[in-house]
Amino acid sequence: MISNVVNYILKGMEIYFSVDNNKEIFRLPYVPPDVEFESPLDFEVFETTSGKLLTLIGETGLKTLTIDSFFPSKFYSWLGNITLAPLCIDFFERNRNKKLRIVIVSLSIRENMECIITNFKYSKKHNGDIKYSLSIQEYIDPNKIGGSSA
Repeated sequence: MISNVVNYILKGMEIYFSVDNNKEIFRLPYVPPDVEFESPLDFEVFETTSGKLLTLIGETGLKTLTIDSFFPSKFYSWLGNITLAPLCIDFFERNRNKKLRIVIVSLSIRENMECIITNFKYSKKHNGDIKYSLSIQEYIDPNKIGGSSA
């Protein structure tokens, strides 16, 4: 039991969402160890008149993240103090149309960005827990982009 808790702390990750400039902060109760982050790069490939291919490197695209996990229906000792499933679902349903801030903390990954929820689906498991998939995408505020205005 203790080794499971230590393993989670050392290899685990914490993910927080905040709304309206930290008026409400929500911590995911459990983050699986295999969360994947995507940070695309825009580019174009051109063929020259001699048949060679050239790559034009563009800007970094919007970061995305999908989390497939569960919201607990009861307290599990190995999770510590957590938010139960009904309140977790409520948080994401109420804030689907808002800009959120996500803060991700682990030993190897640190991320802090504005984001939007692009997809949220969930279903009840046989033990009462709620299985979910949450997709988020980086949000760039158009009012904060530099440049001249017309």
